[in-house]
Amino acid sequence: MTMRMEQTHPSTPTASRLAAVPLAVAYLAVPLGTVLIRHMPPTDGSPFLPWVILAALGAVHAILFRRSGARLKKRFFFEVAMFMGLVSILFLRQKELLRQLETFASMAPELTPVVMLGFCWLWAVTFGLPDRAAFQRYGAALGVLCILDLVVEILVHQAVPAMRWIGDSNVLAGLLLVALCAGLRPGKADGGLFEPDQGLPIWRTLILAGIMACLSRTGLFAAGWIFLCFGRGSRVVRMCVCLICFLLIGVTFLLPATPSDLSRFVDYWLWAKSLNMFSLDPSLLIFGLPLDRALPMTFPPEMTSIWEAVTGAPALFGVHLQQIPSFWLRLLLGWGLIVPLLFLSGLLILLLRRPTRMGAGLAAAIFAQGMSTPLLYCPALGAAMGLALFLALSASAATPLPNKKQESAPQRPEPPSRPDTDPAAQWDLRPL
Repeated sequence: MTMRMEQTHPSTPTASRLAAVPLAVAYLAVPLGTVLIRHMPPTDGSPFLPWVILAALGAVHAILFRRSGARLKKRFFFEVAMFMGLVSILFLRQKELLRQLETFASMAPELTPVVMLGFCWLWAVTFGLPDRAAFQRYGAALGVLCILDLVVEILVHQAVPAMRWIGDSNVLAGLLLVALCAGLRPGKADGGLFEPDQGLPIWRTLILAGIMACLSRTGLFAAGWIFLCFGRGSRVVRMCVCLICFLLIGVTFLLPATPSDLSRFVDYWLWAKSLNMFSLDPSLLIFGLPLDRALPMTFPPEMTSIWEAVTGAPALFGVHLQQIPSFWLRLLLGWGLIVPLLFLSGLLILLLRRPTRMGAGLAAAIFAQGMSTPLLYCPALGAAMGLALFLALSASAATPLPNKKQESAPQRPEPPSRPDTDPAAQWDLRPL
């Protein structure tokens, strides 16, 4: 009798078909909606509207169905009545509620990262997490849109503006970086961890091409280093891709200037003024600035017209935190140095507890794109980044493998068990 060892791969929890809906909204609906809005009369809209609708639909689905899709029969009408009652109260008493929340109105926009991470967590609990193939699939679709947008911009304007028809080039590059991290080369079971190999090569090629078409300096910098360290292919291929990204960064400085490039001057000016302000009063670096007041920054005469052209707000009103495009600078000005350090420390601790190449790539993307984009303050980029972080930290992204030493060791066959016999019952046993 011999024993047979069977190697079993880690099982991943099944996700609902709706798990990837936020990715469809972030990678397709929002960029295409941006094109439509640019060709429509100016109206008051909020970038959070698609996500509020998505959260409401998710809440309704959570009430109507279980995770597996089976209908809830018990307490169904009670839960629906509670939900409709809450919606009615919020709709009928919105003025009174807003009046009572005026004291928190200045703090509410600065809690957007917490809200977006909470949305991602609730969505993952309700529908499960999208897999890496879903990130790459929608990233490839966005890459095609970025390539087409670049071609149209060159043909129509003979230039490459920073603000594209489908959105900000830095934000688009951030979305594509998330998809790039989902398609990185799987780890070699470092520390007994398993990373699934999902997605198609054509998807990963379109994602890289889309990042290059965005011509985002921070996006190209992050993509070059991420692909060099964790990308697929031989060392020569990875070095060539990294070199192309760095060469494109130099090309961006040679392109003709466009009106939308003024936003880059605003970014540089805000960083310079903030560093000067911290050097004059180091206490601001620790405690931050009041959230309900304008920042203590004065506009030089040559900067007034640029600020008004980029933000659309009079320079007389000053600079507010909501107008800071950089995630790290906004976090530093509003909350001081403690909150960014806690965020980075918590992120690194979580990623080191479950190290994956996807998590390492996301950490590099967060650090780089946080310099030029709102990151978690942007609903679309925050949703994609939040779901990707939860996926990188989940059991499906890094699962313990069986011990290889136990599998490779030869198994000794067990000796056959002898049946218990009664000596007195044997027919040939004779007394002495």
